[in-house]
Amino acid sequence: MQKTITALKIQKRNQNRVNIFLDNEFAFGLFTINVANLKVGQLISQSAIDKLQHEDHIEEGYQKALRFISFKPRTQFEIRKKLSESEFSEEIINIVINKLVQKGYVNDFEFAQNWAENRSIYKPRSKKLISWELKNKKVNKEIIDEVIIGMVPDEKLAVLASEKYARRLSGCDKDVFFRRLTGYLSRRGFSYSIVKPIVEETWVKLRQIKSEN
Repeated sequence: MQKTITALKIQKRNQNRVNIFLDNEFAFGLFTINVANLKVGQLISQSAIDKLQHEDHIEEGYQKALRFISFKPRTQFEIRKKLSESEFSEEIINIVINKLVQKGYVNDFEFAQNWAENRSIYKPRSKKLISWELKNKKVNKEIIDEVIIGMVPDEKLAVLASEKYARRLSGCDKDVFFRRLTGYLSRRGFSYSIVKPIVEETWVKLRQIKSEN
């Protein structure tokens, strides 16, 4: 049984959606992108309606995903989790993620690279800890391995972390300085074999700077 489209009205609260009236009664709403081929007076079957609503649900998930990634980069897993929490079906989630990937809006390799780079510069920590963080975000192991291989050595990362934190400890005596800096670097995933000489070198550098001033 077919029905007649009797009106297409843009929603007052959401200019991106259009209310569809069939046989002079409100039937459902659609995103404007899904209304392009509809016109008043057109006959429409139930199967066509079902297809339109399915496509609209996909667009709803896509728009929700776009808003989610607009705040900061996300992994495929994070987007999948967000859409799942909003009760989108697995089929629609897969379609949305594939669309985002094809358009280049989501790229787990770039995400992992940027994550590792930002951590190295602003919050230095060991490659092992960065790898663990990326695993928690469900980034593919092959991607993580490739990104980690391209990073600077742990020794250099530990020096960067030490220099940043040591400024806070400039007024401490040697025992307190060693204990706090060692603990700080250890919590950032660096092994004791790396931490020990760097703490000693940092202490010597700070003493030299103080004596020069």
